[in-house]
Amino acid sequence: MAKIAFGVMGDAMGHITFSSIVASLLPEHEFLFLGGGKITQISKLGYDTVEIPMMSTYYSNNQVDLKSTIYNGCRILFRRNSVLNHIEGILRDFSPDLVLSNYEYFTPLAARRLGIPCVSVDHQHILTECDWPVDPGGVLGRLLLKAPLKFLYSNADKYIVTSFFSLTPKDPSRTQVTPSVLRPVVRNFTDSAGDHVLVYQTSPSFLPLLETLGNTGASYRIYGFGAKSSRKNLEFRANSVEGFLEDLSTCKYAIVNGGHNVISESLHYRKPVLCFPIRLAYEQTLNAFMIKHLGYGDYSSEVRPNEKTFTDFELRLDEYRANVERGDFFGNPRMAEKLRSMIPNG
Repeated sequence: MAKIAFGVMGDAMGHITFSSIVASLLPEHEFLFLGGGKITQISKLGYDTVEIPMMSTYYSNNQVDLKSTIYNGCRILFRRNSVLNHIEGILRDFSPDLVLSNYEYFTPLAARRLGIPCVSVDHQHILTECDWPVDPGGVLGRLLLKAPLKFLYSNADKYIVTSFFSLTPKDPSRTQVTPSVLRPVVRNFTDSAGDHVLVYQTSPSFLPLLETLGNTGASYRIYGFGAKSSRKNLEFRANSVEGFLEDLSTCKYAIVNGGHNVISESLHYRKPVLCFPIRLAYEQTLNAFMIKHLGYGDYSSEVRPNEKTFTDFELRLDEYRANVERGDFFGNPRMAEKLRSMIPNG
């Protein structure tokens, strides 16, 4: 049995979910998770966790809040040395054989100081470690993600990038690519065509979306806004893994932002996807653009969506479904194989 420390950017459930999936692929090894935000959610799965300071991303009105995000980042970096010393102490006590990082700043640096191998596992490093099939533009958003990604979050020794679309590593000796990594529980549900549309939003600030959906004739099951009272055709659901996957596997299609995890799960169930990527979050913009490019669905950058966006999308559902049927969206076995090959004496 190996010991593995896992640094996680815990400011969004996508990072938490992805990291817990990766750990579940290696049940024979011991994990210690380090991170901020929602990191303690992982302790509910039986893993040990330690909270550390984190450079979070903040959102407002379906857009990255640059002022709050930059202010928090500068505040954390001001304490860089003391935080690193603290994390070094944690790693010395735990004595890991390997450090993993999911878009987390401090643990790769601490691992390097201690001479412990570190592997980055995420989707974000498509921007620095892979050749992109297309570029959706968005110069400011690309700069706001790629610059920090390259200079703050690219301190690992090796990279495993997961994606629902094909990628070519710039340096195959340092970077490997797998199809999407999904929660094993997704296989407990079978896709079928229901009458409802699933809605999932990373941030509950995109209220104009709800206003427009309320004026259409479709039925929506909505996650991300909390368990509000249902009204008209809008049924708000509390956070629940089983409830979410049941609603996703049986929906007509999914309306999401542009997060890689929820897109990948939607595609696994052969569901077309309509994206409203968070503005200035370039990874989401790229994901949404690829959904359209591959014919898996469409995306919109509308601040106030109009009903025509949804009626036009539904006219092409059969076409989108046929394209999704041809994809490979379950990379769990390959991720497990690659990670095991990187564990020293594993």
